[in-house]
Amino acid sequence: MNIAAYKNLSHQLVIAGVLPFVAGTLLLLAGIRSLPGLGDTENVIASYALVISVFLTGIHGWQHLSRGNMPINLFITSNVIAVLIWISWLILPVFAFLFFVVAVLVIMLIIDRRLFRDSIITRTYVVTRTVITGIVMTCLCITALLS
Repeated sequence: MNIAAYKNLSHQLVIAGVLPFVAGTLLLLAGIRSLPGLGDTENVIASYALVISVFLTGIHGWQHLSRGNMPINLFITSNVIAVLIWISWLILPVFAFLFFVVAVLVIMLIIDRRLFRDSIITRTYVVTRTVITGIVMTCLCITALLS
């Protein structure tokens, strides 16, 4: 796979990753509180938020391992954040967990902006992440308020 095809695929995957948040939020706004075979719509969205937020911490960890010398130790911070996300999933009610994930997404965006400033990630990546993260955070806040 060439670089252009890889970048296009990764961009498409980022966009596809937001669709469950948007669809779930729209279902809640339409009054659909339960999904056959999956359960409560809020829990479906929250569990997907768990998976995606931990996945994003893994990207930071990978960036640290692949580059070595970084301005901050993303290997440690990504693992600490991932464990905190998991613990919050275990102990918080759904609405509080969703707001916690929003806070984590803000922290990860701040980290990404620092990585961009230090020329570690591209402008395209940070712009895409900012837009998609904004959409996801909006969906999570709406879901939390409706739960």
